Amino acid sequence: MSQPELPNPAALLTALGAWTTRATDLLYNEGNLLHAVALSAILWPRFIEFEEHVIREDRFDPENFHHWQESTGQNRQAVESVLNHVHIYDLLPSNAEAPLEAYEYLAQVLLRTWKAALGEQHPTRQFEFHYATEPDDYGPTVYVWQTLSGVPS
Repeated sequence: MSQPELPNPAALLTALGAWTTRATDLLYNEGNLLHAVALSAILWPRFIEFEEHVIREDRFDPENFHHWQESTGQNRQAVESVLNHVHIYDLLPSNAEAPLEAYEYLAQVLLRTWKAALGEQHPTRQFEFHYATEPDDYGPTVYVWQTLSGVPS
């Protein structure tokens, strides 16, 4: 199954009211290194292995992990799905004027970068990716978990 084509980010920058359609110019003039590094950590997170699970390092907390293990009946896929999902709306301050398409664009980019990151960091494991958006979820949302046969033998 092929991925949908991403919209042109220049058109999204225009829709969001940017003074330029060049992302590099916008970042240089209005961005800062702190935000750029934070964004890179979201786009290319570290995924760690713990008890045969693969979880985003920034979301890992042993107590929370064991809570989800217990509440899901030790369902590895459910635990990973909960700990590895992200709602794009939760990453940024609310902007009522922003078009849904801009948030969906970010989610689609995130989906692609997470696939690449997991492929590089855990090449012997298999993963399933899920994308949902309104009205099925709280805005554009990306999920990832190992397939049933994801754990190498």
